[in-house]
Amino acid sequence: MSRRSRHLAHRLPLVITATLAVAALAACSANPNEGSGSPTTSTNASVASGPLKSAVFVNPLPQYPAWRTIGDCIASEAKARGIDFTETGPTGGTLDATKMIQQIQQATANKKGAIITFPASDAFTPVLQQAQKAGIVTGTLYGDGGDVVVGPNYTELGKMFVDAIAKRPGQQNLGLLAQSDTGQAKQWADGVMTAAKATSNVKVVGTVYTNDDAAKALDQANALLTAHPEINVMASHMGSVTPGVVAAIKARKLVGKVVFVASGADNGGKEAVADGIAYGAWLQGLCDEGKTILNAVADKAEGKTVASHIDAKETIGTKDDLTTLLGQGWG
Repeated sequence: MSRRSRHLAHRLPLVITATLAVAALAACSANPNEGSGSPTTSTNASVASGPLKSAVFVNPLPQYPAWRTIGDCIASEAKARGIDFTETGPTGGTLDATKMIQQIQQATANKKGAIITFPASDAFTPVLQQAQKAGIVTGTLYGDGGDVVVGPNYTELGKMFVDAIAKRPGQQNLGLLAQSDTGQAKQWADGVMTAAKATSNVKVVGTVYTNDDAAKALDQANALLTAHPEINVMASHMGSVTPGVVAAIKARKLVGKVVFVASGADNGGKEAVADGIAYGAWLQGLCDEGKTILNAVADKAEGKTVASHIDAKETIGTKDDLTTLLGQGWG
């Protein structure tokens, strides 16, 4: 499983799972359900085969609200383009990678025009390659393997965290909780570091790693606060750590003295923002992502040039606007 997939495979059941300069915040505050759509950049030519006639979305968690939003928005965009669309996925409440792979193989056997999915493990790569060899256009959300990928740009995401934190008054001594010191987690942490150095009031004073294991979050949050008592902001790209960080802040009676920037509104993120324990929560434009991936595979099937990676829309919701953003399709 790639690090991005591993991170999101854990985040999605909990937050989606499961994710500012003034200009950036203003831009991202727009309703992601509006003006969605086709990728604006293109790099890779594809083999023209005519209009896309059919597409299937192998949804990892069809009943989970965030994935339900994505699925519904893919469906609406497919209908708008006259594409025969079907959605499938595990019937239970747990991500079942084996079942998803079987459904991708079935879609390949049924000669669907396009397959869209979340690559929950490295085992998806050869299955998607088989579909591509069969002439099927593939699109993946939050992980590699598709002809087109829609997901976060983790370096830019790190900057977004810092831009939001820098708006707080006074010196901000920042402690990070990252999955590891490699891959997308490193990209995020490096993005935070670089952006912090460009500010006058944000300094990264320490980093701990949890391997995206929720069971390690409390201990690591406590370790971070013990080693760096000057910390007054903590942040993470992982929704799995939210309960542990909130518990550490409460247990140390640091509410009002230390704030958290969470990954996602679920898994306690929304409540932490409402209670003032979290300054904000990283959100993604779920509906926009669904529409974008559908338009990307459809455009590629038509022979148009389409970017191989399309950055997902991101924002950080605060107490002032989190509820509004969630109502607009962010999550």
